[in-house]
Amino acid sequence: MHHSRFDRFTRNEQGSFTLEASMVFPTILICTVLLLFIGMYAYQNVYMQQLARSTAEKLAFTWDNSNKDVNTGSFNPQEHDGLYWRLTQDHMSDLFGLLQGSGGASISLPASQTNGLIEKKLAKATSLLPTGVTGKATYRNYLLDHQVEVSIDKSFLMPPILRKWLHTSVTRGKAIAHVVDAVELIRTTDLTRTYLPTLVGRISPEKAKAALVDPMKSDLSGPVITIQSERQAAAYLRSLVGGKEVNRITASGKSRKIDALDARGIAHQAFYSLTEAQLRAEQLPKDIELLQQDPTVKGVVWHFFKKDANGKGMPSEAFRKELERKGIVVVIHN
Repeated sequence: MHHSRFDRFTRNEQGSFTLEASMVFPTILICTVLLLFIGMYAYQNVYMQQLARSTAEKLAFTWDNSNKDVNTGSFNPQEHDGLYWRLTQDHMSDLFGLLQGSGGASISLPASQTNGLIEKKLAKATSLLPTGVTGKATYRNYLLDHQVEVSIDKSFLMPPILRKWLHTSVTRGKAIAHVVDAVELIRTTDLTRTYLPTLVGRISPEKAKAALVDPMKSDLSGPVITIQSERQAAAYLRSLVGGKEVNRITASGKSRKIDALDARGIAHQAFYSLTEAQLRAEQLPKDIELLQQDPTVKGVVWHFFKKDANGKGMPSEAFRKELERKGIVVVIHN
């Protein structure tokens, strides 16, 4: 009888699903929760890495001016860090730190108070980090390589078994961005290319010393030039601008003598005795044609030379404005 009841109990399948489910479900639930935490942990790690990279790049991008907005890069052109901040406030001594395995300026994030220009620039990272994120921002200047390094971390709530398995309870991100000072590089390269060949061998030390004359004791008025004719004015103009006298034929077939055509293609005309009526009727149409249709003439300048102290022969204000509207520059010589 006892054996028959036991046999019936072991052969009876009623409630087997409930029993199996009650044993398997906790295991599945625990695995699901663990996978969920692992996924969130991996996501936060990726997020922290991206946040560190973005912060470092924004600091490097705005490094040349501490007044730049760290998010957009916009700034007021009148606000800058001074002309020589790269020499005096950019930690050039970090080059020696490279040789010794140390060096650089760093601050803790988030930062509340800072001392110095470098620390002020690094502290702008505080506005880029969400609440709960802490870390460190470091700047190193190796002369040819300027680096901004951002290391951040944030606590992550996880089950003890997972914390023991991962050996950590925080997520971290670290990134290094290189400062590219494009404006300074272009300016230095252009300055070297333009002026170095010009200055080398141009003036001897003796001539440079002789040129240093006290302005208070020297006559800066220059030589007195007396113009008494149109021809003399044209000759003086050629020596003044380094131009040469040339003849051009306008599109309408008229001949136009240019008193002084300089190396840049600017036509300079000297006037001493002509009246406004003559200029408007004869000279102006020719110069307008040259200016509009002759590719060798890049601009036209009319030079008026005074006959006397009263300014006799000078163009009227209305005529000057008319010339300017038509693209002709007016210069008055005393």
